[in-house]
Amino acid sequence: MSENLGNELAERESTKTVSLDSARVAIACAALLYAVSWVMGCSTTPSHHSGGGKKLASSHELNRRPDEEKTLSAISGRKLTLEKMSQRAATSLQFSNEEYGVAFDAPKGYVLKEGELPSMDRGLGYLGPIAMHFAEPGGIRLATVEPPQGLHLGTNFVNEFFTISAHYGSTQAVCNDFDIPAESRGAPVSRTVDGLDFHGFAEYSAASMHEYNGIYLHAYTNDTCYEIGYGVATAGSSGSSGSASGSSSNNLKNINPENQLRKLERILENVHINPPEFERNTAD
Repeated sequence: MSENLGNELAERESTKTVSLDSARVAIACAALLYAVSWVMGCSTTPSHHSGGGKKLASSHELNRRPDEEKTLSAISGRKLTLEKMSQRAATSLQFSNEEYGVAFDAPKGYVLKEGELPSMDRGLGYLGPIAMHFAEPGGIRLATVEPPQGLHLGTNFVNEFFTISAHYGSTQAVCNDFDIPAESRGAPVSRTVDGLDFHGFAEYSAASMHEYNGIYLHAYTNDTCYEIGYGVATAGSSGSSGSASGSSSNNLKNINPENQLRKLERILENVHINPPEFERNTAD
């Protein structure tokens, strides 16, 4: 019996030893894995020198990017502003003459010509150049607006214009008159421009297979007779003012001169006439 008891005690001691050994093995493995992980983590972590260098470079890069972006934004913004200014200069022409106190905006896309018109100007086609209709010589053309080449392709359109002229030293009585021939004068026309009452006539002429419809107006102020004229020249002759329509003999579509005149008349809304600069200074 004592032998059996001894054997049982020995088996328990052996089991206890195996259990303790297994626990130790597990603890040792866990410790080993932790040590390996720690060693690998340290090996992959940059040293203070290299890490600091990378961190400084990254910080420097990050600090530089906002400035670069601001610079790029500033350049882009300035370029966009210049492009817009260039576009406005090309599409919104402004005329100003301090000597006669005249200013107006030309339609977008049109051509603004200051002073006298060149001899090669399209004018009224075969009907001659764009006229001034002062009753006495001495008038000065200030500015003329005409469309670009190629407008109204496929139609009988020749040219259209809006022109402003001035005759300094004229009188009210002379300013009321026009050198438009009686046979070319149409109905009387009145318009108010910047508070000034302009009076004049519709004008019509046809010759050499060309037709012209226009309006000329005069107003007197500041010892000056101001003249505003606008008109449309077309190819072909309908035989009566403003009645061109349908298709011409050469299969070109006919434009409506009355519609074109109404469009040109919108420029009157932008015309400003004030006392010349030197007269304002003298008055003050």
